Amino acid sequence: MHDTFLRIYGYYGRILWAFALLAGILTFAIMCVIDANALTRKLFNWPLPAALEITQELLVGAIMLPFAFTLLKREHVSTVFLTSRLSSGSRRWLHLLWAVVGLLLFAAVTYGTFQYALRSFRMNEQIWGATIQFAVWPAKMAVSLGTLLITIQFLLDALGFALIPDFRDHDEENAELHGNV
Repeated sequence: MHDTFLRIYGYYGRILWAFALLAGILTFAIMCVIDANALTRKLFNWPLPAALEITQELLVGAIMLPFAFTLLKREHVSTVFLTSRLSSGSRRWLHLLWAVVGLLLFAAVTYGTFQYALRSFRMNEQIWGATIQFAVWPAKMAVSLGTLLITIQFLLDALGFALIPDFRDHDEENAELHGNV
């Protein structure tokens, strides 16, 4: 069972890596739009139509999609000052508690943002850019997708901490190596 869970955990990690890569591509696209807008303004005195709206839409995906990958890699801000002094079993139960809290919190956020995005989709909510209309619902769905991904990651972490005694126990050791203690 442990091997199956770890295999699923690894597969999901690859999915999260793909979303993080997509977020990087979106960030690059934002940079290209901003550069193109600046060049057309300077060279031709003509701003790129809807550059602001395009970057706003892309920014949502660039921010929300890599959150779960950050949690998976334990690259978020964390302090291990107190937890490094706890026993392995105590750390495990504390991590399980926070994974469950994160799961419940982000499940509620996912539900709320999905309802909000679905309403936006159903009413075909639009905003006017400089020259064209933009649908708002794709950005709202990206928020919901990002929160869904982190909800699933919290679920997998909670299951891992509950089922596998030494699950992710190396996090504190890595933190010590990086000087975070």
